[in-house]
Amino acid sequence: MSDVIDAPDEAEPELIECCEFCGCAIEDLEELIHLRASDLVTQWELADSRDAWRHTGDPAPPASVRNSDISGTPANAPRPYRTTPQTTIDAFFYLVRTEDVGRLKAWLADRPKDAPYLLALLEGTEPC
Repeated sequence: MSDVIDAPDEAEPELIECCEFCGCAIEDLEELIHLRASDLVTQWELADSRDAWRHTGDPAPPASVRNSDISGTPANAPRPYRTTPQTTIDAFFYLVRTEDVGRLKAWLADRPKDAPYLLALLEGTEPC
């Protein structure tokens, strides 16, 4: 007589979750991960006006909208000018120290957005 207890030949797979659409049991963890990732991508695309057309059946927006950032600003739109970089200020004062007026004028002509600020710095007035 043997004290060994017979184990079942094949363990029954553990049910992880049921599919919310068809109600079938999902037994494979990798399948569950794939389905959840797919659902997440769909949610992101529906929340983004550039991609929602893929799920709603609406016509695709023009390429200028699809290739824009999420705010709807076209990708090729010029960025607004912010401020004169410190490297430009340093280069300006280097040219001032060389006392080459012609070179300084040409350099400033290439930087029309920075010129008023740099000249105000040179004059010692409060730049705007």
